[in-house]
Amino acid sequence: MLLRDIELNTVPPIGAETSLRRAWQIMRDESVTTLCVEHADGTLAGMVTLKDVSAAVLDGQDAHVLANTRTLYSNVVSALDGAIISGDPVGKAVEGRIVVGAGSAEQMERAIHAGDIVVVSSRSEGQLTALEADAGCLVVCTGVEVSKGILRVAREKGCLIVSTPHNVYATAQILPQAVPVRCCMRSEELLTFTLDTPLDEAARTIRAVRHRYFPVLDGDGRCAGMLSHRNLLSQFR
Repeated sequence: MLLRDIELNTVPPIGAETSLRRAWQIMRDESVTTLCVEHADGTLAGMVTLKDVSAAVLDGQDAHVLANTRTLYSNVVSALDGAIISGDPVGKAVEGRIVVGAGSAEQMERAIHAGDIVVVSSRSEGQLTALEADAGCLVVCTGVEVSKGILRVAREKGCLIVSTPHNVYATAQILPQAVPVRCCMRSEELLTFTLDTPLDEAARTIRAVRHRYFPVLDGDGRCAGMLSHRNLLSQFR
């Protein structure tokens, strides 16, 4: 019997730019702890586990994490369940730090640098201060309406404005989860099989390692599914 003859886990692979938050949501919804990551051409790029995602989130509590990982603004919008209300994020990456725009205008002026992504509340004064400090993006929390004056200045400054339903605290916690999985996925020394691998051969190999999931590739190097210990057990009962 070959691996193509048994039932594999067939959760679709994710792209390398998929956010940590989205990867976690897929694992939660599909009740799996490992996902295959694919290149743009569909070939296997690597694997990411729940442990990888959790460690990356815990290690990523750094104001510079989005800039250091060249995280796309499209990831930011998705992670925040947000919407763009000014500007075009296509192909643009975060260039500055994550800053919570709290305190007085003077304090904000000292805290914000050009290109920063600034989390702001409903206060128009705080929004305008961030714009005048050349923020790269304003994240406006709790879905509050942004005034026409702020939108006009944002367009003049070339600043993106993202609206999110989350409050300031939650937004600041979620933003590091926009980092792409390419930053934590495993891409070297992966143990893979093909659809034509004999089941007995796969079983012998798997018994010698501690991993739980193994990509099974088709003839073009694309992930056709994942083999797990559970798959094997079901065949030898």
